[in-house]
Amino acid sequence: TLRTIAPEYEWVVSPDGGSLLVSAERDGNTISPERGVFRIDLGAEVTMDALTRRLEANLAWERELVAEGEFRFAPLHDEVARVTGAIQTGRVHNHADQLYRMGSKFIGQPGNLEATEYLRETLEGWGYEVTMEWFEPRGMRAANVIARLPGTENPELIYAISSHFDSVLPSPGADDNTSGTTALLEAARVLAQAPRKATIEFAFLTAEEAGLLGAREYVRRMVEEGRQLVGVLNNDMIGWTRSHRLDNTIRYSNPGIMKIQHGAAMRYSDLITYDALYYRGTDGAVFYEAYGDIVGGIGSYPVLGNPHYHQRTDQVETINHRLVAEVSRTTVASIMLLADSPSRIRELRLEGARTGSTAAVAWEPALESGVTGYRVQVRRPDGEVRELGVTGEPRFTVADVQAGDVVEVRAIGAGGLEGWDWARLELP
Repeated sequence: TLRTIAPEYEWVVSPDGGSLLVSAERDGNTISPERGVFRIDLGAEVTMDALTRRLEANLAWERELVAEGEFRFAPLHDEVARVTGAIQTGRVHNHADQLYRMGSKFIGQPGNLEATEYLRETLEGWGYEVTMEWFEPRGMRAANVIARLPGTENPELIYAISSHFDSVLPSPGADDNTSGTTALLEAARVLAQAPRKATIEFAFLTAEEAGLLGAREYVRRMVEEGRQLVGVLNNDMIGWTRSHRLDNTIRYSNPGIMKIQHGAAMRYSDLITYDALYYRGTDGAVFYEAYGDIVGGIGSYPVLGNPHYHQRTDQVETINHRLVAEVSRTTVASIMLLADSPSRIRELRLEGARTGSTAAVAWEPALESGVTGYRVQVRRPDGEVRELGVTGEPRFTVADVQAGDVVEVRAIGAGGLEGWDWARLELP
């Protein structure tokens, strides 16, 4: 199946009207993985052969995503299918109705503190130990609500699933962001009895609409306490859809996480997923600034635009609760795989100068226990990949390489689960 979307572009027409300069910075999806600035000759003929080649390339990319998803989820398939199958649209709707009735949840409004208490009571009812991160954004008392699911093997490593629960002042915020909040609640419910190897934190963040202040407080405390955050899924505005389509946008900084989310959607939900290299202006940006390229998540913008955004009309009647449930399924499947897999290895480096066509590389040992080895490959500038094998030590001598080649390494965990992203080093 081929999927097409209408992503946001910026463009300018040449003075003579013969060409178009297009900025496709935010265009990232399963149809056109390219992004950049392009000049289009409006007088050029588009041939059927050229169109066919483009469609075939797009279809090849789609098939690659399907194959990678099947490979990655295979060791956990039965458990992931069972847990995601427990998600209920009716529960999503009930949470949405309760939160919607609280009105605006902007900091300082009664609805903000009502929502805080509702989240705390609900999470404690599922057996979570809840941390209330009280602080005073803009002089008004507010709190992030954090539920923690301790890891069974690597509890010191943390994956966060986050959604902000506040809204702008005039709006009840049914989509922005009660939708993300209800998906996160349902994820917390079904995962309560399914702990992973690493710790998962369900971070219900406040004061996003006041300048990402809740996320900044959450990250400030995490950095101050020296805790190791290794991956984040941040969901925001996931419930509005056009013509009842079950589609949404993966918004990411990390391509490995993006591919896992596509695979999760394809295998365990009815969600149609696009993707955009986008995290600016969201809580995801706060995580990126502090921890680097570890961000994924789902949100409609910039591919799909909700006409009720930040309006009084952002009401519960405009929300497709089944869509929210499908996003929750995708999120649960993704976090189960991420938290059981090795994270991206650190400090991949060249040891000494490259000698002719040979280079020695090394890296820091994986953070996780139970890692059995490291897979090494080389990617040529033309995209060709040469697999070099598996080593048990955090070092490898690579032969037959040249300047511009990229050495890629990822860890292999027990049970065959491999790291969710490659560490990469371009050779000088």
